[in-house]
This record gives sequence, C-alpha cells and structure tokens, in this order.
Amino acid sequence: IHPFIFSLCTIIPLNPDDVLRKGSGTLCEALLMSEARDKKIVCPNKFVDQSLKANDGHLLETETYIGGHVEALQSGIFRSDIPMQFAV
Repeated sequence: IHPFIFSLCTIIPLNPDDVLRKGSGTLCEALLMSEARDKKIVCPNKFVDQSLKANDGHLLETETYIGGHVEALQSGIFRSDIPMQFAV
C-alpha cells in the first residue's frame, strides 16, 4: 500500500481498495460524515440549490452530463520545441 493511500485510510473510514475506487467528491463526503460522527452531529446539512435552470427552453434537472470526452495533450519534448536543425 502506498503511504499516501494508507494516510487517507487513517482519516477516512474506508479500506484501501475503496479509497482507490471512489472519486474525490465521495471521499470528501465520507470524511465529512466521519467528522460529523466524531462531533456527535446526526446528519450534516447538504447545500441544495433551489434555483431552476433551463437550456433552450427546456428545464434542466442537473447541469452535468455523461459520456464526455477529454483529450490529453501529448507530453514530452519534440523536435519543433528546440530551435535547432537536426540531421535526420
């Protein structure tokens, strides 16, 4: 187990496999719930935005979407990055 994952498991009451598989929002919520339990708070309040939003006249339930695609830029050093002439 990586030391960072082990450290997360000591403050968040989850095993290492769960910590690696969960997203940052779920981990933050788990930490919030464990802190609330330590302070004897039954259930912390969640922020709920009551404003209605629309897109092209259609009411939106949420502003998130599924199936998005993110392109990562290529990392590294390329010949065009260095102002020199190479003999290839």
